[in-house]
Amino acid sequence: MSTALDDVIRRAYHIAVRDLRACYNPDGIVAGRLHFNAYWARDGFCASFGALTLGDADQVKALLQIFTQFQMGSGELPVRIEFLGHTFGHYHTQRMHPKALFRAGTLFAGPLDPAALFIIAAREYFLRTHDMEFCARFEPAMDRAIAWLMSQDRDGDGLIENRHFLADWMDSILKKDKDFYLNLLFFEGLRAGRAVKEWLGHADDARRYEELAASTGRALQRVFWNGQYFTDWVRGSRHGGFASDGNVLAILFGVASEGQAESILRFIGAQGLDRDTFYFLAGISDYHRTLIWPWLGTLNAINKFRLGQQDGALADLARIGEWYVARNAVAEVYEQDGRPLSRRFYQAEVPFAWNAGVYVYAVHALGLEPPAPQSL
Repeated sequence: MSTALDDVIRRAYHIAVRDLRACYNPDGIVAGRLHFNAYWARDGFCASFGALTLGDADQVKALLQIFTQFQMGSGELPVRIEFLGHTFGHYHTQRMHPKALFRAGTLFAGPLDPAALFIIAAREYFLRTHDMEFCARFEPAMDRAIAWLMSQDRDGDGLIENRHFLADWMDSILKKDKDFYLNLLFFEGLRAGRAVKEWLGHADDARRYEELAASTGRALQRVFWNGQYFTDWVRGSRHGGFASDGNVLAILFGVASEGQAESILRFIGAQGLDRDTFYFLAGISDYHRTLIWPWLGTLNAINKFRLGQQDGALADLARIGEWYVARNAVAEVYEQDGRPLSRRFYQAEVPFAWNAGVYVYAVHALGLEPPAPQSL
């Protein structure tokens, strides 16, 4: 790696470490400190990968515990856990009473990805810590989460369906029926569940989850692969186009074969979607569409590295790192010129745990491993 790229990535890494840790709370990792000062499932569980890389396992354990505490009997997990408080003039009471919310907004009921990410993050925690006592306590919550996810497969084809035009992490975009990103997480959640069962010595349950995962894996290939990439959604004879999130994660999780992974990266390159790390939905505009979410480009840098495209991977991390270094902060979402989103009615969250945690994780995944601050 060139000295210039090395310097940018090193400086960005330390900013990401600082901003990730700025989002640590007693009960886990909050999404940010401006708009999203609460425990958001997606943000916290994704940020957990970076926290575990740093050795900050207690933060991840605390996050898993508070979501377990507020899990419904059905197995559904909250979208977020926030705190009640009151403001009186210049005095603000300490927010001590958590409240779980199960909707991303008034239009969206029962998001599916928190339950899957809950299990995936737990597997990563157990891999890093070998905390078998917590693993055993976690097992019933995991089983409930998987049972709830499986109950969303209404037609028995191994894939779960959205019921209310429910978006995935892109909760400004309405989709319904079979969503690739959600089913990919469902598949990975089943594989994570199988791993937990194996560690606990529950062979029959492990085999059952393995069989379920295999069925879902076959359905992912049959329903979503179009010869170039995995299509975003399918509803009857209709289908979506290319979306970066599912395709990037399909490569990362090993769902895409090597040939499929190369095809996806060729499509990204041909469309210019990785030019200046523009990872977004092709040809559609705004917040969850053409604005830049750095975690996607960061994870795809890992994909490129694993497929032998080391120069491209390092260049991607450096370009993203330049945005962090330029403003000495990791923000939520960026304009196409690399500036954090700043509009009259909305400013990007800063710091943003999701982007920061994923950047920390990627730097280590690429084997760069700059000296890290000591664990908390």
